[in-house]
Amino acid sequence: EQKTYSATVAPDGTLTNMKLFAEQGGESVAQDADGNVYAAPGQVFVYNPSGRLIDTIDVADRPIDLIFGGRDGKTLFILARSALYSVRTKFGGLRASR
Repeated sequence: EQKTYSATVAPDGTLTNMKLFAEQGGESVAQDADGNVYAAPGQVFVYNPSGRLIDTIDVADRPIDLIFGGRDGKTLFILARSALYSVRTKFGGLRASR
């Protein structure tokens, strides 16, 4: 369907409260610490937490994976079919809980 949905993950791992978040979806999605969502359906589209498009990151090759990294976590790495790109962002990516 190439759309992005949001949902709540229940303690047993099931998804509840699923709703449409954005009309575009892609091969990868990442979220920053401010709640902005980065989706890669051809370019990288950035949505605010309510699902409104706020930015587009153009890359020369189709993205296949997105991940935040770097010393401060504010570098978005964009793995494409034949290259690796990086973009500095205002907010760092979400860190996995320990």
